[in-house]
Amino acid sequence: MIHWFILGAVLLAAAAGLWYAQAFGGRVPPPRRPGAGEADAVHRPQPEAAPAGLEELAGAVRELEAVMAHPELGGPGFLTVRFTRNAGGQAVTVVTAQYPNIREAMYRLALRQPPDPAALAEAGVPETLLALSPVFETDSGGVVLISVSGEGWAAVLPTAGRRERLETLETLSELLGRRFPGLEVRPFGTELLLTPVRERGGE
Repeated sequence: MIHWFILGAVLLAAAAGLWYAQAFGGRVPPPRRPGAGEADAVHRPQPEAAPAGLEELAGAVRELEAVMAHPELGGPGFLTVRFTRNAGGQAVTVVTAQYPNIREAMYRLALRQPPDPAALAEAGVPETLLALSPVFETDSGGVVLISVSGEGWAAVLPTAGRRERLETLETLSELLGRRFPGLEVRPFGTELLLTPVRERGGE
């Protein structure tokens, strides 16, 4: 009796398999799972194309940051990146370091207009910064402003569309933030604001 029961079950399973094959045209293979390398390739973000002039912009930031960190010429402050146009309509990017020169050495040098390049170099201003033709200014309270500009650095902000301008600024802030982990880079109006990252132990 058990023998006939088993034989019937086998025949029933074979019939079900034949029906499935006829109905669906054969066995449907299970979905293939991607290998580890393929999965990484699917989820790995594609590298962003750096805007033209980004390295020049980063170089200007690097030079100004070095002056702000100078023990005699520097002081705590911030940097801004502005995007404007010159009289000829060409896109111009202006990077400015603004800080109080605590020891007033740079402040006294900047009071003289135009400052003497030889005196600036003797005081400790890097020649790599002087090669960028920086503009030195002073403000009340002993504040020094040093600006470096270049045509076509990094990006031209769209003239129309607030959303497009913000997207451009956010992209640039992210790219600069990767290059300067010690600075917090964020959009500020139509500019970028770069401020030193505070250490958690000092908060």
